[in-house]
Amino acid sequence: MRRRSLRILQGGLTAVFILSCAPRPAGAQYLEPSRSYAPADARYVSGGIFARDFKPRPGNTAPESLAVSYTRVMPVVGFRQGPVDFLFGYTTYDLHGAARSAIYFGVTFTGEYVLSGNRERALVLPFLVDADFTKSESAGTLHDNFDVGSIGIGTGIKYRTNGESVDFSVMAAAVIHYSFDGYSLQTGSSPAAVAEAVALLPGVGILNGLALGYRFRFQAWTLGNGRYDYRTVNNGIFLGVMF
Repeated sequence: MRRRSLRILQGGLTAVFILSCAPRPAGAQYLEPSRSYAPADARYVSGGIFARDFKPRPGNTAPESLAVSYTRVMPVVGFRQGPVDFLFGYTTYDLHGAARSAIYFGVTFTGEYVLSGNRERALVLPFLVDADFTKSESAGTLHDNFDVGSIGIGTGIKYRTNGESVDFSVMAAAVIHYSFDGYSLQTGSSPAAVAEAVALLPGVGILNGLALGYRFRFQAWTLGNGRYDYRTVNNGIFLGVMF
């Protein structure tokens, strides 16, 4: 009897050892997903509009016959890949009885520093490197046109929520640029205030989903002797397709 009990005990210990070494169910093999913040890596092309108001600043020294002023709807197209955003807009307007052209091209790189939160919800400090080219034709010669390029840096605040059905973010920032005119070689500064709200909807629409958003951009230029002192206010909506 004692020998039989010993055999049963040995068999039980062997079974426990085998069970402890056996693979656990698949559901228990995975650790809890990381809840740390990760910047959005969405890629999409978009189309939209800017309600664009372009006017001389109070200190502008250009003659009234050469000053540029218009309010138009500017169609814009964009491409975004993670932190890099490209935007191009073109429109025409009437000035002193003739059609003139306006162009906007901008590139923005945004880095992010998490102030608080996690993958699902976070308050973020964005760092922007922003470059743009703005052209608005005048009634004079090429040298009277507004052809100004700018490059600058800025920061602001961003809030983001990321769920299964929607990734939503809203951001506002201030940027200070170094600006230069393409023809006169005059230089100066250009402060800007930008804001954006974007909702990414994976699984909605075609390809990898849709991107819906709103953009705002205020920018003012102070160059040289004041001839190219202008300001512009732009705001509008866009629709994009992720791929």
